[in-house]
Amino acid sequence: MVLATEHRGFFLLFQSLLSFLVLVSWYAARTVANAKKQCVHTAPDYLQEGYYKHMPRLIGFTLFTIIILAFVQTPIFGNEIGSDTKLYYGLLLASIPYYFWMNKVFERNFKTIKLNKLFFVTMVIIFAGSTLITANVSRYSWLVIVMLLVLQACFMILVVTRREVLDQEKMMGKILVSVTSRRYRLAGFLGIPSEEIRFHIVFFMISLVALTIYLACTLNVAFAVGMGSFPFVLLAFSVFMGFGFILAFFSIRIGINIHVVFLLIVFIFGQWTERHHVALVKRPATIKETFADKASVRDYFIQWVKDRDTQIRKSKEFPVYFVLSDGGASRSGYWVASVLGKLEDTSQHDFSKHLFCLSGASGGSVGNAAFYTLLKDAADQPGKNLPNNQPFYQAGKEYLRSDFLTYTLSRMLGHDFFVPMLPFNTNGDRAKALTDALEQAPKDSVLLKHQLQIPFSELAVYKNRVNTKLPILCVNTTRMQDGAPSVISTIAIDPLTFNNRIDVLARLIGNNDMKLSTAVVLGASFPYISPAGRIDGLKFLKKGPTEFPFYFVDGGYVDNSGAGVVHEMIIKLNSLRDSICASKNDTILRSNCQKISFYVMHISNGPEGDILLKKVNPFVNDLAAPLKSLMGAYGVQTSINDSRLKNYLSGLYHNNLHYKPINLYRPQEPLKYSMNWVISGRTLDSMDQRLYSSDVRAYMVKILQELKR
Repeated sequence: MVLATEHRGFFLLFQSLLSFLVLVSWYAARTVANAKKQCVHTAPDYLQEGYYKHMPRLIGFTLFTIIILAFVQTPIFGNEIGSDTKLYYGLLLASIPYYFWMNKVFERNFKTIKLNKLFFVTMVIIFAGSTLITANVSRYSWLVIVMLLVLQACFMILVVTRREVLDQEKMMGKILVSVTSRRYRLAGFLGIPSEEIRFHIVFFMISLVALTIYLACTLNVAFAVGMGSFPFVLLAFSVFMGFGFILAFFSIRIGINIHVVFLLIVFIFGQWTERHHVALVKRPATIKETFADKASVRDYFIQWVKDRDTQIRKSKEFPVYFVLSDGGASRSGYWVASVLGKLEDTSQHDFSKHLFCLSGASGGSVGNAAFYTLLKDAADQPGKNLPNNQPFYQAGKEYLRSDFLTYTLSRMLGHDFFVPMLPFNTNGDRAKALTDALEQAPKDSVLLKHQLQIPFSELAVYKNRVNTKLPILCVNTTRMQDGAPSVISTIAIDPLTFNNRIDVLARLIGNNDMKLSTAVVLGASFPYISPAGRIDGLKFLKKGPTEFPFYFVDGGYVDNSGAGVVHEMIIKLNSLRDSICASKNDTILRSNCQKISFYVMHISNGPEGDILLKKVNPFVNDLAAPLKSLMGAYGVQTSINDSRLKNYLSGLYHNNLHYKPINLYRPQEPLKYSMNWVISGRTLDSMDQRLYSSDVRAYMVKILQELKR
């Protein structure tokens, strides 16, 4: 909601879509209520006439109330998200008697809408208020509440006077069109009162316009991004409300619950259909190697040390950095790309020379992938500079400021809602939409637009040509069927070194390939925004490779930081370094390996501190103990992996200097940073200020000093 207010012209679009949602909700509820009342077999005799009259009005009225209370809780009004909500629940309950009071006053004083002084004053308030809010919402924040209250009152006047006018016309016989006409026969068949046909036609025309906009959002990334996530959600809920109204209406008319029928159809069709295939591509013909030819971490390390021979010889100690990036959607991606980009810029591109591996999950992998792609762009340019000499920090920020959410929501609340009713396989789910958004949502001026669509076959490190210009990239994911940790990596993930972690790329069949954008979305498949993605891959059994359907979800289910794969990598490299140092074959390599020290930089973005344990309701304990335990284990597994790696480095070097955590949150941080695939400018500005805070600057200075040893 805060992000929506930052868009120019937001309030005009917002109030139009909110008004449409209220209109659909009220009229749909009213039409269903009339159908229920007219059906003698299903109409409950214990419900009074007032129920059919007031419930539709109360639904529309309450939608305004909910949006008002939601706006009051945003930072626009000085409140932080997550603050105590008891007061607002109390106000929501208090709005019910307020509705009945307002309805009584308006029924007594408004019999029709007249073009008098009150009408014109109200119109002036609406248009002037909308213009002021659109011009500068932060300056006129409380005017938003006033405007919504005015619109709420206008809605009540509309429904009250409309009923009065229709009743008067019906009594005075002003419906002059013959009831035998085709239009009236159709209205009679649908149970629409003759006096409401004109309103139905207007309502239908408005709905067609809204439906056209809704479909455009589901088909075009740029159109969806231009609309914004909050206005689209209002529009999508309007469509859902209309669709549910149609099902409920015909359920009453035919005496069968069509909702249940649809659920059964979806379940039955799901037995032979698939909606969530991962969108793989074909490997370019110019690349002859397969993913089975990827180099091992041993091959990469030896070549990495050889390629840095000159720098290592000049150093007393040569730090080797492994980066862990916690998940957290765009919040994590923005923070990761900002930290890594700032280090690369301020070190005059020395940091990437010491960077061995980027590992992460979910949004952390998006930040890693953005920085990795920038390194690739720089490596393709002379002098390690980005095109137009753009700073890494600025290029990464501009990319992660993009709206990756709206187009994804448009598929989630559109395509993915309706396609389960089809009896055949479908493509283009919300995971594919998130992939498309990562590639296409940024503005044309953003350097990384379309850059993440590069296939992994072009990034992979192969045995016969070990390229160490770029660090190892590990996108962590989880196999849904058994919870097995899995990795999409530029090197081979062999089961002995990496404790039976699944090398996803090595399981691909034939010449199938995977784009970088697809990989990071697969590692960020956290319900419900992105579902588990299916890959038909190979499982290596005793009888030979056999094809199985694999479903992969967010890497955070097992390891939200990517610490596990890095820990196993460092154990392998430490053993390899010791063997090289003990060898007498290659004195130069042995001398260089003796100077190498391993460092882990852990870029996190979650509040720190002990979890406050509270009493569990016995009813919840009886019904949901397993679920609550699994939810608790989700976070604990990551912290245990992190602690295990930290303790290993502490024991290896006998100090705590080799594990470097850098958190977006300060200790006891009161500010809440939203976690989503789009972030408001207000939150992004706060994250930028955090990057320039004294403790983060001191942290970066230490790293820069280590690079110069």
